[in-house]
Order: sequence, then structure tokens, then C-alpha cells
Amino acid sequence: MNAFDQAMNALDDKFSFLSSSKQIVSDMNEEKKIIVFERGDLVFVFNFHPSKTYDGYKVGCDLPGKYKVALDSDALMFGGHGRVAHDNDHFTSPEGVPGVPETNFNNRPNSFKILSPSRTCVAYYRVEEKAEKPKDEGAASWGKTALGYIDVEATGVKDAADGEATSGSEKASTGGDSSKKGINFVFLSPDKDNK
Repeated sequence: MNAFDQAMNALDDKFSFLSSSKQIVSDMNEEKKIIVFERGDLVFVFNFHPSKTYDGYKVGCDLPGKYKVALDSDALMFGGHGRVAHDNDHFTSPEGVPGVPETNFNNRPNSFKILSPSRTCVAYYRVEEKAEKPKDEGAASWGKTALGYIDVEATGVKDAADGEATSGSEKASTGGDSSKKGINFVFLSPDKDNK
């Protein structure tokens, strides 16, 4: 019990769910003895049934995306049976008509399916997906300036290789060596005729 308490405190340190004003109970099923609620960015599923495990139990949630197990009372480290796979990804499905809450699943716009073992509490968090960076395309493919390549100033452009500024219609890149990757562009000085 002490280990679970420590894990719960660590979970709050990471997600600050105890102090969150977002507190929504989306499912209280007396027959199945399940309570589902959101607190902060976490989705909690309590199964109080003494013997029934529900596979594919549908859980409503606010945000779409991928969810993973954040805390599991059935984990072996807490003296549980280890019935919940922590490496599974739970992907959401949209529910109802967008903008019409009464058509949603348990008044939640998205849902995902889980395994809910008897006598357990499992908390799920939404995984923040990071866009994959294109390989070998550099910063230009992202529409951003790679600070290691160039530094744009009002008076000119510094060459990343030697730090010298260029102006006029000269091209700046990573030192003039075409084998180096960088962003080539033209910086026009206001004192030159731009014909």
C-alpha cells in the first residue's frame, strides 16, 4: 500500500491532477460496478466488481489521441496480478455529432477500449505525439531557421562557418561549400538597386 501511495504522489507530481479543476464523472455503472472519471488530463477507471473482468470496456474521454497506462493498482509491484498490459496503446474513436454533446458517448466526444480487471483502478494518460522529423532534409523542410546554419540580422547574414556577414545580393549558406547542408537565400541590402 505504501508503494502505491508513493506512485500516486509521483503521478500527481507529473500530471498535477489533484489540484485540477477539470473533474468529470462520465460513467457510473451500478450493474457492472464501474466508475470512469477524468481528473485533469488523466482518465481513471475503477472496477469494484468482486469477480468480473471486462475486456473491451468502452471509456469516454475528452481529447482524441493515444492513451497509455499511467498507474495500475493491479501491477505486480503493488501486489496485484499484473493483468493490464502497460505497453498497449489505446487509440480513441470520435463519438456522436461534433458540437452536439448529447450525441456523444457518456457525454464525452471520444472513446477508447480497455481491459478492466475486477477490483482494480487504472489511470490512463494521453500521449503527446511529436511529429516525426523528415530525415536528411534539414530545417528548411520545417519552415524554420536552423540556428546552427545561419543568423539573420538587420545588417546582413552571418556565415555559419566563419561568422562573417554578407550583404547585397550575395548568397549565404554554410560557408560556400555546396557539400554542407544549409539554407540558401538572397539577402538584399536596402542600399543596392533591386532591378
